[in-house]
Amino acid sequence: MKTVFLAFLLLSSIPSCLAGPALEAVNFALGSKGPYLPVAEAAKKLGWKQRIDEENATLTLNKKTFSMGEMRSFVDGRILISIAELTSAGARVSTGKDDDSLKISFASRSFKVIRATKRAEINLTEQRLRAWEGSRLVLDSRISSGTGRSTPRGQFEAGPYKARKHYSSRYNNAYMPFSVQVTGNIFIHGFRSVPKYPASHGCIRLPYLTDGNPARFFYEWIDKGTPISIVKE
Repeated sequence: MKTVFLAFLLLSSIPSCLAGPALEAVNFALGSKGPYLPVAEAAKKLGWKQRIDEENATLTLNKKTFSMGEMRSFVDGRILISIAELTSAGARVSTGKDDDSLKISFASRSFKVIRATKRAEINLTEQRLRAWEGSRLVLDSRISSGTGRSTPRGQFEAGPYKARKHYSSRYNNAYMPFSVQVTGNIFIHGFRSVPKYPASHGCIRLPYLTDGNPARFFYEWIDKGTPISIVKE
């Protein structure tokens, strides 16, 4: 009984900042790949205050100042910080012994960062594209799919073709930036016109001139082979 009580005391003495689930990282297929974390989540775990200077476009974290112009972000503007940048701000990084996780530490605080699998879903009824990395929703955007049944439903994988600049070989050489092949001639790509209803010949249009450029984010984030589900429900 005494041993059990001592164990309870030891567990109770662990700071709450060490408890709770690990953070799922955000990784990109292209450019600066990461891993990344939302800066607000990482700062909270480490007990750091963040200060954003919008006039000078800088972020100060634990007395270290970063240029936000060089940092990644979600399409809604939430800033992502790389593990390397957290290290630069004073955090310590170590590799987990039993898996490929990372442990981020500062003073008496620490948390685990894990790499999760990616997946995307296109809902033709809602005209939305959503993408996850593990349980983390990394993108939720309006789309325009094909009219009628021209956008196929089913389970697919991204690629193998991806191109930052692509022109349609079928429809008047139409510009299709940030193209990700779904199957055959069906692509997810940026387009200048993305109404809230089906309007394409079969492809899935994403905004790239508005809404934080979800077409670019999706293109840079998704790996070839990532599962893509197209449903109508």
